[in-house]
Amino acid sequence: MQSNKTYQTIFKFGLLGIGILFLVISVFSWFLPQLIVMNGESIERDFVITMVFIIIGVFQIIIFFLIKNKFVLANMGNQSIVVKNGEWEEIVNWLDVESLYLIQFVYPPLYRIKIKGIEKTFWFNTENHFVNAGGFTTDLSKRGDLIQKKKRELGI
Repeated sequence: MQSNKTYQTIFKFGLLGIGILFLVISVFSWFLPQLIVMNGESIERDFVITMVFIIIGVFQIIIFFLIKNKFVLANMGNQSIVVKNGEWEEIVNWLDVESLYLIQFVYPPLYRIKIKGIEKTFWFNTENHFVNAGGFTTDLSKRGDLIQKKKRELGI
């Protein structure tokens, strides 16, 4: 059972895309304000609004560079987990998993895994089979069932 590559890409590069979008909007609002129309009227050039959009865009791009290496593809089996990030690949026994839990308020389900002997924590996603109630997520995928089973068996 492998992570969904589409969702992994969206999680990994979403902040970069949104940050670039905010920067482009700020450039357009400053240099071409007549292109932006609100309530039928073109907006005027406003330094404060432009700076707010630039700050939000730069902040999101900085966050992207801080967390981009946390998103991995995880291929899970009954005995081991293969964690892959680009060219880097690590085969980990379930007994070497220090902690594994579902991150709430994120859709589709996103898990956080900490492996013994590796200082970094990694994030991986599952398929789009979940229940969301009040922001809390329950993973209903086959991978979610395997994770719950292994957590019970190994006391993770």
